[in-house]
Amino acid sequence: MANKRPHPALHFSKAERRSVFVGGRELPVWMAPDIDSLLNDFIRTSQSEGEELGEQRCPFGAVLWPSARALWQWLQEDPARWEQVAHSPADPSVKTIELGSGVGFFAALLASHTRWNVTASDYEPAYADYLEANCKLHNAPRVPFLTLDWCEPTPLHLQKSFDLVIACDVFYDNSHLESLPRIANELLKPQGTLLLADPERFRFRSAVEKLSQYFEKIQLHTCRIEHSGEDSSKSGVVNPNVKSTDVQIVHCQNPLTLNRLP
Repeated sequence: MANKRPHPALHFSKAERRSVFVGGRELPVWMAPDIDSLLNDFIRTSQSEGEELGEQRCPFGAVLWPSARALWQWLQEDPARWEQVAHSPADPSVKTIELGSGVGFFAALLASHTRWNVTASDYEPAYADYLEANCKLHNAPRVPFLTLDWCEPTPLHLQKSFDLVIACDVFYDNSHLESLPRIANELLKPQGTLLLADPERFRFRSAVEKLSQYFEKIQLHTCRIEHSGEDSSKSGVVNPNVKSTDVQIVHCQNPLTLNRLP
């Protein structure tokens, strides 16, 4: 995709260090202070610079949503799940990429707890600084960051390169129903796995139907994530009256080859 400068409203200087609870443990994360002020600043800055607003370039990745926490909790609940989704966490040959990685919370945790070759990617280049900060926060090795536009052709050098593709809460635009399953399919090796987390928003069932056209086997699991007072009162991404969220973990295996697609 064409190079673009990081959006000024998403500059890392505006980030704050917060704590979130995952499986009873408190974990630190660098992120935007809250969703409301972030949106207002993003819209105001975009309009002042004459940038057209759209779903592709949006600020949602600068805060941490429950799906990333739920996916990490789900993996940690049962050691056997690591082997099921890829290989042993100690296997340095495993290549994984996160799509729509945002602040890089999940990618940083993955890099700090495994020996896998982890890559993060997002449409917004500003998140590279968040990723670097969160890797340092979790004593993780450096994680490469790629700027990817799912609506553009998948770069040839990335096709069929990864054992595992990760995506958390990514179906917030109708175009993603088409683009996400396609690019995940093209990034994965023949026996690769897509692991996706979604809080079952209104596009979820359509997303699963579309994924079934690109993957031979799909399993659904439910993970309940509990919310702390800080999740509710500070980030703004959780309704303060909601004490927990059920997140669907979608485990897609064996990407279909292009000539087998419907």
